[in-house]
Amino acid sequence: MSGRGLQGRRFARFLLVAAFLVVGFEAFLFIAQPIDIGPLTAEPPSTWTRVIPEMIGGAAQVIGLAWMIRIYRADPEAHRSWFRFSRS
Repeated sequence: MSGRGLQGRRFARFLLVAAFLVVGFEAFLFIAQPIDIGPLTAEPPSTWTRVIPEMIGGAAQVIGLAWMIRIYRADPEAHRSWFRFSRS
């Protein structure tokens, strides 16, 4: 791999670490959220209106992170191009 390729790989590694930190911090915030101790007479919001958007957002982030890992692990020089290495 060339110097530009190695530099790009380093930058991709930095982006992966940043993405892992963001997902980890959001997971921490989700787990550490305070318990609702509002007034007992008020009706609590529906669980579905609170949980479904969180699940959709979390799933989208996990899918995006998995896609980033897939792109990072791909070998750009895995196959030999026939037009560069043909024996004619």
